[in-house]
Amino acid sequence: MNCPRCNASVPFRRTWCSNCGQDLRDYWKIISLSNIYYNKALGQAKIRDLTGAIASLKQSLQFNKLNTNARNLLGLIYFETGEIVSALSEWVISKHYQDENNDADIYINEIQSNPNKLEMHSQIIRKYNSALDAAKHGDEDMAIIQLKKVTSQNPKFIRANQLLALLYMMSDKKDNRTKALKILNNIIKIDVTNTTTLAYLQELSDIRPKTEHFSVKAEEPKTSTRKTLPRLEESDQYKTITPYKEEKPSVLPFLNVIIGIITGLAVMYFLIMPHMKSSEAGNANNDFKKYSENQAAADSDLTALKSQNETLQARIKNLQDEIEELQGGEDAKGGNLLETYEKLLKAANLFLNEDMEKAARSLKEIDSQGIENDSAKKIYNKVAEASFEKASESLYIQGRDAYNGENEYAGAKDYAKAKKLLKEALGYNPDNTDAMYFLGRTYQQTSKPEKAREYYEKIINDYPGSPRVADANSRLRELGG
Repeated sequence: MNCPRCNASVPFRRTWCSNCGQDLRDYWKIISLSNIYYNKALGQAKIRDLTGAIASLKQSLQFNKLNTNARNLLGLIYFETGEIVSALSEWVISKHYQDENNDADIYINEIQSNPNKLEMHSQIIRKYNSALDAAKHGDEDMAIIQLKKVTSQNPKFIRANQLLALLYMMSDKKDNRTKALKILNNIIKIDVTNTTTLAYLQELSDIRPKTEHFSVKAEEPKTSTRKTLPRLEESDQYKTITPYKEEKPSVLPFLNVIIGIITGLAVMYFLIMPHMKSSEAGNANNDFKKYSENQAAADSDLTALKSQNETLQARIKNLQDEIEELQGGEDAKGGNLLETYEKLLKAANLFLNEDMEKAARSLKEIDSQGIENDSAKKIYNKVAEASFEKASESLYIQGRDAYNGENEYAGAKDYAKAKKLLKEALGYNPDNTDAMYFLGRTYQQTSKPEKAREYYEKIINDYPGSPRVADANSRLRELGG
């Protein structure tokens, strides 16, 4: 160990520094406390209490920020929960404090050695931030789509899973709440004491897993079996059978039957038949009344249908006129309006796929003055705002490489290509002073000093706060300005 005052090497458990005389008893207590919290975090991490482990490791680092073991473990826990940026930050800090014999080297190289894996982690972070922004602005459907992609690429990303579960919980649909419960049950296995996950699970305590329904159904046959047992006990199979006795024939039953038939016919003729006839007459009157009502309703519906037909015909004509206008109308550049909207749609798709350069080029083919629809105008402005600046920066870098003969132009400077790319960069962002400066350099190298001077002076006069002002002044002095 080194003395905190003079950085001299001190033997283990020495209570004072032999070089400067510094009392080290309090310092040893602080180091011990840091190690105690580190050991506590190790135990918590083993039982998947990652939230508690993070709190213990932060406490350990408060006592001793040089405890690289605690910092490396904190990075591993962040990595386990999907927090890649936080994990890399901790490992980089650990590497700063202990440059040699540090496990952080292994962890950092594991991520950075595979460019595809590193790019995947970068995309996960961008998609999560995009989903978070969409959720804040009320676009839950887009947020859910992005979060599904994030959680499929990194199922252990706890914050993304929690946000997806929360969006499902905000829906009134029972299926979505069931999906939220399934997601939360999966991530609680990663961090068993995460307070946010536990709070969401408490909110979903009314949702029953499907296995409970199956268990209830499985018990139903037993219940029905118990209900049928008394019927078996009450059967007549054990009753005694009376001995057979032949009865003597009698005329009285036949007379009773005949008298009953005659009485029934009389009652039917004098009481039931008149009532049936009056009932039939009443039914006929009701049927006629219903028929009249239905006929009147049908006439009313016919009138309404005629009116609706006229309205629909007028709307169809208007729509046909609009279609003809879209197909045959021309914008300010003489282009077809339908083609303009198709180009705008193409640019929007490229923007969503994060291909900013192609999106910007597609927008360049469109005259914004020819877009009259407010929604289309908003889409144009949003895509242009996001893509033009990035496209300008990308084209500037390509033009600079062509000028310097670097990267894909290595060993062969291409001033013509550089000039084309840098002009295109300024077309997307006229305030790109970097592109302006290198365009001036290109003209200077191709023996066109006046054009070069024009761009240098523009930087100095119009952009006095630009870092390129000093470079432009230096080049003007070279030109004798």
